[in-house]
Order: sequence, then C-alpha cells, then structure tokens
Amino acid sequence: MMKYLTLLFLAYTGLLSAQSFEIPAQDKTYYDILEWKGVGALLLSKVPQEPRAQVRVTLVKDEGKSSWDQVFNPMVEEVHYIAEEGGKYVYFLESLEPKAGKIFFHQLSIAGNVKSTNTVFKPALDKLGKYNLEDMTLLDIVNTDKALVYLFKHEDKTKKMYSTIAVSMTHHNFLCYATLIAENVSSSGKVEDMVSWYVAGENAENIIFAARTLASKESGWNLKEITPKGVEVKAFAIGSKSLNFVEHNRIGYGRRGSALLNRVEPSEKGTLVFAKGNYYVTGIEVSGTTANLVSYTWKNDSWNKTASSSISNYSAKKTNSLGFLPLQEGIGFFVKNASAEGHLHFFDNQQGVVSGATVQQTNNPSRLFTAEYPNNFVVGLPTKWLVFSKSQLPVKGAVKFEYMQR
Repeated sequence: MMKYLTLLFLAYTGLLSAQSFEIPAQDKTYYDILEWKGVGALLLSKVPQEPRAQVRVTLVKDEGKSSWDQVFNPMVEEVHYIAEEGGKYVYFLESLEPKAGKIFFHQLSIAGNVKSTNTVFKPALDKLGKYNLEDMTLLDIVNTDKALVYLFKHEDKTKKMYSTIAVSMTHHNFLCYATLIAENVSSSGKVEDMVSWYVAGENAENIIFAARTLASKESGWNLKEITPKGVEVKAFAIGSKSLNFVEHNRIGYGRRGSALLNRVEPSEKGTLVFAKGNYYVTGIEVSGTTANLVSYTWKNDSWNKTASSSISNYSAKKTNSLGFLPLQEGIGFFVKNASAEGHLHFFDNQQGVVSGATVQQTNNPSRLFTAEYPNNFVVGLPTKWLVFSKSQLPVKGAVKFEYMQR
C-alpha cells in the first residue's frame, strides 16, 4: 500500500511540475519563435510561398494559451528583430542600414498593437551640421526605454576628423533627435583619439554613452549622459586604476544592431556597463593557463569585485571577444576564445553562471539562466520555465509548449 501511495505521489507531483498545452493551427505556417525577455515568447507565422508574406505574431506566456495575435505586412523577405528587456516596445526593421535617409519598421507594443511606418533622419542631422547619411557608418541600434537609438560614425576627410553621432527616435511619436557625442582627429596616432563610443546603459530614461580611453595618465572611460531628445545632461570620466584585464574585442550581443551587423571594436581592456544604478566593468583576467570573466562595480571611487566565472578551454593564442546584454537579474555576456559560451553575472551573487554554448545574435536570453532543456527554446517566468522544441518548426499545424517548474 505504501509503495502504491509513493508512486501516486510521484505521478501527482510530476503533473504539478510539468504541464503541456497547444497553440492551435491556423491558416499560416509557424516558422520561428523569439523571446521578448520579461514578457514571453513571440511565435511567428506566415505563408512561406508568398513573397513579402504577411507575418502574424502570437504572444505566449503564462496562461496556457496565446495572449494576443497581431499581423504586419513587410515589404522585404526578412525583417530584423530589435529588443531589450524591460521595454514597452520591440521593433521589426525592414533593414538595418537606413535607405535614402529613412528607416522602415513595424513597432509592436506590449499590449499587442502594431504601427508600421517610417521616419526620416535628415532633418535631425541638418540641425547638427552638414552630415551626409550615405557617408556615415552605422555602429549600433539599441532599443532603449524611451527611444530607438542609432549610433553612427562620420569621417570628414577634409578636416581629418571623425564624429560619433547618435540619432534617437522616440517611441511614442517617431520624432528624431540627433546629438554629437564626440569628435576626434582621424589621422592622429595619439591613443586619446583612438576611442570608440557605445551605448553602455540607461539611467532612468536617459542614455549612457561610454568610450574606453587608453592614454596612460587618463586610462579609463569617458561617459556622457544624454536625454532621449538629444540633450546632454553631464559628461565625466571613470578611471581604470587597479584593473588588470587582458585585451578583448568588444562586439554586439543579443538583438542589438551591433550584433546583427557583426561590428567589432578591437583592443578593449574591460567593457563598462551602467545597470541597476551602478557602473560595472567586466573583462578577462588570466593567471597562467586559467582565465576568468570578472566583474567589478564602481563604489567610493574604486573598483570592487562583484562576480566571477571561469572561461572554458582558454587559450592565450586565441583572440578574445566579449559582448554584453543587460538583464533584470544581472548582466549576460557572450565570451569567445577557443569556443563561444554564455556567462551571467548576477547583481546579488558573486558566483557567475556559465550556461554553455550560445550564439552572438541570440533571440533567447533566458537560455543564459539554465543549461537544462538543451536544444530547446526556454523563457524564464517567475515560477516556471516555458519550454518549446524548435524541431517542431516549420509547421502548418498546432505547436506544443510545456511549463516546467523552476
């Protein structure tokens, strides 16, 4: 009798820890799934044979059914998904690079509303000066809280100067604002001119831009805080004294333009990120044949160690690459040396997590939190995992999801 009750208990608890459900078939073919971190899974469907086929987006999260369906009509075969955690919007861009001074996009709100339109950069750039968009190099696209931010580099060969320019398009009205982040001498051999600006984080609705400076007396980071409408709030610097990182290439990670464009900025010694109200710097520290990814936070005018994780199969002969992904729980990293792997450094735990193989252009950031359910798409919900086998795709039929206890 006791054995029977034990088996019954195990079967019952198994049902509690795993629950399956289906999203029913429709008139389109399910072909891809994306994570909107903090919101749920976006299941995409279309008619594959149709050129420029209408795309249906189905949100799946924690009710055991779809929360909403919405459609948009792209003018191209492939759209580019741009997303960050915590935002009220994600974007499907018709192209990464502006075309004829415009960007064409489909904005999807957290409520399931879609707006398909375009915006023009030229009026905003004209307020800065004579910048020809066709001569500008696109460095990144970042979906911040209040605006979609494009970061460009422009070289003036006559003046032998290059400029770093940000154009922010506010989410609610699609108006553009341009800001000159910095100017540097393009022909200079001085290390203080060899800087590359990037979006390092957000302070409330303001955007933090950072650049690594290598001049020996001022080694560290220059920083600027800019509003979504392009107004500079403050500019300052943080030093790198006491840090001992080896060099890495800074690359994009996740659904940012820098990752999708494969932009590489070489010879960084630590990547600085602003998150949860603090400045963090992360880099690779090597001792003999052992290497660790180590994070520090800036407090009381000094760097204090906060998290560490071991890099697998490290080789000093291989090039190091590092990309970052801000998350609610911590900062995710793409680390590439002999192999590529995902690391997660929590804000409240010194022991970092290595989740194993990952891809630079990941559309599934929750994969950083667990090595369980390998080869599956996982979405982290407050008390459970939403698990989906991508082997089901493409299919013109119902698809199956599972909830697994965390």
